[in-house]
Amino acid sequence: MKPVTIWLYRAVGAGVAIALMEVLARLAGEPLARVPFVTSIVLTMSVPDIEAAQPYAVIAGHLLSTLAGFIALWCFGVGTSAAAVGVGLAAFLMLSARAMHPPAGIDGFLVPLLGLPLVWALQPVLIGAGLLALFARLWSRGEGLLPRRG
Repeated sequence: MKPVTIWLYRAVGAGVAIALMEVLARLAGEPLARVPFVTSIVLTMSVPDIEAAQPYAVIAGHLLSTLAGFIALWCFGVGTSAAAVGVGLAAFLMLSARAMHPPAGIDGFLVPLLGLPLVWALQPVLIGAGLLALFARLWSRGEGLLPRRG
């Protein structure tokens, strides 16, 4: 199979995942600017075999980064300084848990920057990360159905 076929399949998957994210955000009444999954979608759909794209890294990375953001918010209040602390703490927690998913760092940034409510950790973060991990896993299995060269 030519690499371009795989790349196209993965790119279509990323587009489908983004469209689904937009629909689910609209249904949940969540502003798109507060949904932290665009770069996670690009990573998980484009390079599904790397460690950072695995379900554990996606889900734990987003949850740990969200926790980091809330710790920064509770300790320093709303603002850019707290957002910087949130990102640094997010990196530390993901490294400590061997759950490195770099796109999740945005959670540690958004929580203290916007003063997000604790329920944000459940929706969109936990629910969204779980759905993304499931979708990415199922989509990547579809690559086996693509026509083979030969």
